[in-house]
Amino acid sequence: MEPDVPFFSTQYFMPQGHCYLWSPAVLWLNVLPDLLIALAYFTIPFILIRIARRRRDLPFNSLFICFGIFIVSCGLTHVMDVWNVWNVEYWLEGLIKLITAAASVPTAILLWRAWPHIMQLPSQNQLREANDSLARANREMEAFTASVSHDLRSPLSTIAGQAGMLELSLANSVTEDQRSRLTRIQASVKKMSELIEALLALSRISRHTLQREILDVSALAQEIVGELRHASPQRSVDVTIQPGMTAHGDQRLISDMLTNLIDNAWKFTSKTADARIEIGEQTPGNLATFFVRDNGAGFDMAYEQKLFKPFQRLHGTNEFEGSGIGLATVQRIIERHGGRIWADAKPNQGARFCFTLPTRPLSDARDAARM
Repeated sequence: MEPDVPFFSTQYFMPQGHCYLWSPAVLWLNVLPDLLIALAYFTIPFILIRIARRRRDLPFNSLFICFGIFIVSCGLTHVMDVWNVWNVEYWLEGLIKLITAAASVPTAILLWRAWPHIMQLPSQNQLREANDSLARANREMEAFTASVSHDLRSPLSTIAGQAGMLELSLANSVTEDQRSRLTRIQASVKKMSELIEALLALSRISRHTLQREILDVSALAQEIVGELRHASPQRSVDVTIQPGMTAHGDQRLISDMLTNLIDNAWKFTSKTADARIEIGEQTPGNLATFFVRDNGAGFDMAYEQKLFKPFQRLHGTNEFEGSGIGLATVQRIIERHGGRIWADAKPNQGARFCFTLPTRPLSDARDAARM
């Protein structure tokens, strides 16, 4: 007849060492490996959790966490094996094994589900080939940029020079119709040169090596507005710039981005009485949200998808001048800094452009967001 032993009892059991006959060689042959296995099991989860926190883009974070819990439980079972060599808490060992079994089920399920994604991960050779392909594409882009810079500008310069010489040779004998045609030729050449320059600037953004630093966004905005006021002293625009705004990025690119946005606001309020422009920070944080708002011409949000595409304009050149490259440039700069941009507007009621930028190094910002 089996004795009536309470569940938590340690009175009627013998330590596991009795099974080893307390032989030192057999005892330590079992104890030392159990301790080393437990130490390894306790180390592995720290690495898995660190990977999960630093690489939240990976689709295996839940698998890492579940596997970490499972592996810690496995380590505890080995610790209990060592403990019960001299003690008799077999009930505690059983509970830990039950927890380990419970943790193993979701781990196995998640591992099975992750199998297709794991098999789709690119190999080092595939990544190397992709990098080589990207390098070739960059070289081709540089060659194209050089071609645009030289091969297109050269005939334009010839057209402009010939048109100027023709105007001089005709002198006073030129008719109004002829003068109008010459003016249109010269204006078209100038417009084409501006478009080529804008395209070159857009292509250079992707190849520009970012020199990131903490930037005073408020000071940059003040400087840009000052230049606009100097260029258009006749304009009276109420500009509000929130003080103390900072961002972490490349000064040249961030300055170009702000110049495009503020210049747009300045341009599209040119026909507005009591023109107002506001530049501020909407949401502070490691990835802050900034905005540039005006009460100018605005636009219909039905055409929002055209905003950030090159040469897509929502206003005719007879209304507001421009190349149609500015907002495409702005978007590319912001995306290179890990942010995004969006807009909100109504016709004749102004527009607001919001964009996000990091306020500290991206790796530090991600770490802080996970703590």
